[in-house]
Amino acid sequence: MADGPVVEFEDVSIAYVRGNPIISNFSMRIREGERVFLIGPNGGGKSTIIKAIVKLIKPEKGVIRVFGQDILKFNDWWKIGYLPQNAAALFEKTTVSVAEFLKAVSTKGHAMTPEDSLILVGFSDGEILRKRVADLSGGMLQRVILASVLINRPKLLLLDEPTVYVDQTGLNALVQILSELHQRWALTTIIATHDIDAVSTFASRVICINRQSYYDGRLEDLLASEQLCRVYGFHVYTIKHGHEWTSR
Repeated sequence: MADGPVVEFEDVSIAYVRGNPIISNFSMRIREGERVFLIGPNGGGKSTIIKAIVKLIKPEKGVIRVFGQDILKFNDWWKIGYLPQNAAALFEKTTVSVAEFLKAVSTKGHAMTPEDSLILVGFSDGEILRKRVADLSGGMLQRVILASVLINRPKLLLLDEPTVYVDQTGLNALVQILSELHQRWALTTIIATHDIDAVSTFASRVICINRQSYYDGRLEDLLASEQLCRVYGFHVYTIKHGHEWTSR
């Protein structure tokens, strides 16, 4: 384990419009190997936190540190794999081949081969390397994008709503991939989602956000409390199916 936190927010406020913060006085510390889910309603600030970690938006107040370094000075971007929200829509018209796409996001000295990154996400042969990104089916494109996020063997993985438009088979495959990589790479993962069912199969820790942090702890304790209702602003019912939880 690393000595200090992989990600640290210290009294951070973030606003898209000055004086109207989407995140207010937010603090968290995430250590190596943790699997953290950020959950909360749409507009509550989950994606904003992910974007701040990759410096797509700067805080109005407070300090963000990644691997012990102020985010404003951080340059080792190969250490971070970032899957943005609706990633497939960003790349579905890309005309380069899959091989060219994966090489374009590779960092020399850290990246695995495009073939190896595709094997990680379930492609067993190299035929897909010659296909154009724009010609891929939705499911294939999602897996290629995930391969591009993993190709540099990141230490920190940031996934923003990765379960949107993913069926149960795709969700199970994603959880299996992430579980294996956590063991092999000592990976730290932060996932922004409102899919509590996905949380139940993978998360080691849950942080509830609605402009500020309402809860930070285990999913089981959250579901047994009233905090989930406070986060979403209305009553949330949970139903247990075997060893998994779903929300209604």
